[in-house]
Amino acid sequence: MSIPAQLSESDKANIISLPYRVGLWVSRSDSAGGADADAQELSTLANIIDGFAGEVFGSELVQHIMSATLARRGEWADWAEDPGDIPKDCRAAAEALAAHVEPREVAAYVARLMEIGEAVALAFREREEPDSLPQKITAYSAYGLLKLKARLKKRSCKSFDQFLNISTAERKALEKLAAAMGTAYI
Repeated sequence: MSIPAQLSESDKANIISLPYRVGLWVSRSDSAGGADADAQELSTLANIIDGFAGEVFGSELVQHIMSATLARRGEWADWAEDPGDIPKDCRAAAEALAAHVEPREVAAYVARLMEIGEAVALAFREREEPDSLPQKITAYSAYGLLKLKARLKKRSCKSFDQFLNISTAERKALEKLAAAMGTAYI
């Protein structure tokens, strides 16, 4: 399944560019790791897009979109200069797709964008292991709350190590993305 022909050119461009722009936006949400973190996260982003472009796992439409994103790699620098309002663009992309494709295809696209954002966040640990008692209490309390939310929604939960790999700023960015697309981030 290809991108619906009924979509406007601007909707198509938005849908195709979002896999890269989402990863970039999550990466830029936390500058704590500096240039090393940015380089590692952008390398991870390129590898993720490359991997997803060759994978039809669950959605032919998403595979086609990822292939189109990869084919436009020459435009990534332009997308990086002006990434736009990512949550707003994600909402618009999901709505545009929903008007022309099955709900499961929209869900697959949304899930893939969230996977990209999370994988980029996991690529570099900006957050340090908590060492003082107050830091440990805060970290374990936040993780306990996350596990409770996951259990209530009957979803799996990240390990504590994965939880620590995602900084607070990256977690907020992922939650904002999820809310914009009508899903939850756990």
